Amino acid sequence: MIHFDTNALVALPHWAEQGLSTLQRVADGESAAISSVVWYEFLIGPVSAEEIRLAHAFVRANVVEIGAEDARLAAELYNATGRRRTLKTDALIAACAIRAGAELLTLNQDDFRPFTGMNLKLAPINGNEPVGP
Repeated sequence: MIHFDTNALVALPHWAEQGLSTLQRVADGESAAISSVVWYEFLIGPVSAEEIRLAHAFVRANVVEIGAEDARLAAELYNATGRRRTLKTDALIAACAIRAGAELLTLNQDDFRPFTGMNLKLAPINGNEPVGP
């Protein structure tokens, strides 16, 4: 299972052109999802109706709602990583991926590294650091 961060959804068309191996995993049938927080961030854009349609189709409409356990885990992650304001939303995204047992695909791997010691797995991008759109 792969969860996508907001910037990964934005980068989808560019990464598809590059033949990103992680996208190929999804094309080959591996499950993909996005948290409702990521979907919200993506929708506030700027983003076109076509980009919304493509992103939604790519994850097969698998938008995972944030529940009580996700909120509890996110608060635990946030508190354990020093309560930095910049990590509030990232903690929710990370918690959703952790609870799903998913790897998180993100351009901002450094932003999510504080959570890797707490079971967050970051998806590789062709074995390298992410390439932006």
